[in-house]
Order: sequence, then C-alpha cells, then structure tokens
Amino acid sequence: MSNVLAVDIGGTHFRLGLFSEKGQRLVVSEGDTDASAGCEWMLERVRERAQALVANGREAVKACGVSFGGPVNYSLQQVTSLHAAGWSDFPLAGWVQETLGLPCWLDNDANAGALGEYHHGAGRGATSMAYITISTGIGCGLICDGKLLRGKDGMAGELGHIPVSDTGVPCPCGGKGCLETFCSGRAIEARAREWAERRPERVGRMFELSGDGEITARTVMTAAAEGDAAAVNIAREASRWLARGLLMVIRLFNPDQIVLGGGVAQAGSALLGLVRESLQDLASPTVGYSTQVVLAQLGNYSPLYGAAVLGWEAVRKERLLTG
Repeated sequence: MSNVLAVDIGGTHFRLGLFSEKGQRLVVSEGDTDASAGCEWMLERVRERAQALVANGREAVKACGVSFGGPVNYSLQQVTSLHAAGWSDFPLAGWVQETLGLPCWLDNDANAGALGEYHHGAGRGATSMAYITISTGIGCGLICDGKLLRGKDGMAGELGHIPVSDTGVPCPCGGKGCLETFCSGRAIEARAREWAERRPERVGRMFELSGDGEITARTVMTAAAEGDAAAVNIAREASRWLARGLLMVIRLFNPDQIVLGGGVAQAGSALLGLVRESLQDLASPTVGYSTQVVLAQLGNYSPLYGAAVLGWEAVRKERLLTG
C-alpha cells in the first residue's frame, strides 16, 4: 500500500493532505495564505507541513500533486502567476521533487478542481463536465471523454477572461469587460461596497455577518440565502452575468454537467437557485439543452482531491520511466 501527497495553494487558504489510491482523504493540514508574503513564505509553509505529513504517515508516499490558484504553464510544469511576488515562471513541480524527493505533477486550481469532482465528486459517472470555480476570480476546467481539455496553448477554459461587455472595470489580466469583473468574488465585494456608500441603511445585515468589518462575497451570499433584499439584488445581478458565461459553455461544449465550486459557490444556497433562474430567462425556446448545473460535492476540497489525482498520475509516469 502507498499514498500520495496533495497540495492546494490558494490565494486565501492553502491545504496539504495524504490520499490513498482509491481517493480516500486520510489526513489534511491547512492554513491561511499570506499573499503579501510572496513565494518564499508559501514554500516554507509547504515544506514544513509536507515533511511532517510524510514523516507521520503510516504508508510510503510515492508522489505529489499540486493545485495552484493562478496561471500555470502545464507543459513546462511552472507557475506563471504575476499576482504575488516570486511566482513568475517558478518551477514548482521541480522544487517539490528537489525539496521533498517526490515526483510531482502541477496544474491550476480550476483544472485540479475539475479532476477532483470528476473522479470523486459531483461529476462521477459523467462523460463530459465543466467545473467552474467562483472565488476571487472565475476559473474553468473542462473534462471531455474522461480527459482534461487543455487546448493548444494550455489556455482552454479561461472563462473568466472572456470579454462580455465594452464597459466595466479593468480586469487583473489587463483586459476590460471580462466576465470575472462582473460575477467573481472580487466583483461581488465591489458591488457591495457601492451599496454601502450609496445606501448604507440597506446593508446592515451584510455588515452584521461580517462582524461589522469589511463585507465579503461570502457574507453577501449568506445574507442573500437569508432573503436580505440588498444582498439578493447583488447576488441576482452577479448570477445573471454568470449564467451568460455558463450558457456560452453549454452552447460551445454542451457537457453532461456544470459543477459550481469555489468559496462563493459554497457560501450559501442562493447562488445555485439564482443561476438556474437566469439560465431559464436567457434560454432559447428552440435551442434546448439537458446539461445539469450542480454544486461541487467536495466543497472547498475539490482542488485538493484533484491534486491527489495528479499525484497518482505522477506515480504512473514514474513507473513508465523506470520500467
């Protein structure tokens, strides 16, 4: 018997875990990400916790899979993110192999989340599936005939960076009018701040849920699930934009399922209902579809489970190399 180490590095949280070959999550170690501390801080946290997990595990750890919350060059196994200091063109898979002595495979969090839900979550039994992560940004991983669809440049699934409007705030990618500027966690929080400035008497419940601190996308969605009028208004607006993006996926890819994951999707029951409502409003009477839109079954652990799938892929590749 043997296990793999799975690592999920996100902008808000990071998680490491040991997984069996059947996909059983054996143990998890997690913490809050200090994005301002940059690459070196994160690597030290990963090294410390990974070595502790490997040392205390009952079975041998054969490989590692990593999910990274940002752009990844899959063919080079490098992080290409510019969002935090030190990550640009960083050979993360090579660092894991050198530091931990484990063969490693790396992908972005949307692709990892898709693998996790397809093999162990809501996508089990599907032939094709789209996993949409709604958190700080919008990511998308596509599964076709049981395999990840990456595209010629590894850019398949960049749903959040499809321009959907000629207006709007600039996107972190450098573009304008991208989908994620209208319905990501960052966009929802910006909309809530506008409400707080213009109609402060209407956002009391959202402030309460935030501990009278900064309103977050999570508190907006939680308040919306309770029926708070202002929060429902913000959530409905974001959901309509998101539904436009999902309809693009349905029209172009027509998967069996669209699985909604990420912190915003998991924050409350309001989002799924509002998205389904908007899809019905936008639907064509003559171009039907049977794609199901569901929530991720693995919650915030979808990318970690996907990292475990990548770890077992690293084991198989290593066996082929060594005969």
